[in-house]
Formats: sequence, C-alpha cells, structure tokens
Amino acid sequence: MNSAVVAFAFGVPNTLRSNRRIAEMASDKAKNLGVPVYTQLEVVPLERGVETVLTEELPPNRVPTLRIARGAVKWAQQGNVNEFWLCAATPHLPRCRRDLSYAIQEANARITVRIVEDTRCHPDEFWFCPESSQPDTRKQLLWAVRDGILMHLPMRLYSAIAS
Repeated sequence: MNSAVVAFAFGVPNTLRSNRRIAEMASDKAKNLGVPVYTQLEVVPLERGVETVLTEELPPNRVPTLRIARGAVKWAQQGNVNEFWLCAATPHLPRCRRDLSYAIQEANARITVRIVEDTRCHPDEFWFCPESSQPDTRKQLLWAVRDGILMHLPMRLYSAIAS
C-alpha cells in the first residue's frame, strides 16, 4: 500500500502550539511509515528527513479545507498513493475527514483514510491558541459557530464556496 500523511493546520502562524503539535504527529507517522507529508505552510517545518509536499496557498488568504483535500487527492493520484493518514486538530478532524472523503469520491479515486492515532489525545481546549491570527482558532465558541455552519451546508453549496 502506498501511503501518505495529510496534515491540516489549525490557525496561523506555524509557531502556534496547535500547529507545532500537528507537525510533530505528522512527522512521527511519516517517519514510522517512511512516507511523505502533504500539508500547509503553517505546519512546516517538519522533522529533518521527512519529505514534504505543500498545498498551493496564497498567504494571507485562508485556504478552504476542501481545496486542500482536493489538492491532496490530485497529488496522490499522480503518485499512486492509495492510503491517507489524516492528521488534524481534534475540533477540525470531522470536517477534514468529510472533505477528504468527498474529494476522493469526486475524483473517483480509491484512497482509504485513516486517522493518526495521537490526534485525539488532547482535549479540545488544547488546540485553541489566543495568539492565532484566525479568530475562530482562538476561541472554541467562534469555532463551534463557524464549523457548525460549514458542516451543515449542503455539500453542493460548500463545494462551490471552496472552489
């Protein structure tokens, strides 16, 4: 099986506790499996020796989760990857998983999605950082409202917004 880790940032900048932890978990899984990591600028640097593929971004604009998922699937298809190890903050995990699954289905790809085990070992509060430049990753209430809206939008509308 050809695997890769897909790591989603949680807030900006890359020095946030949340993003450093995501980078650690992604690096550990990638090193254990000997596979690359597809991720965002906010998750680098990863550990030395870990192959890193960056999604297309135009900072400071926020990149929608679905657009990152689509980029990961496109990249995976070019490299014959058929297994993703998803690494994300616990509050972001459900939408990351949904968006990856949707992007896989949209591309008619055959890629399984597994969750990096360490992802769930921190309480939700751990992931929210007051120094984040994104207000919804500073406070749980703002995240709950924004993510609740995004999770309940019809996929057709959500997909159009993320394009």
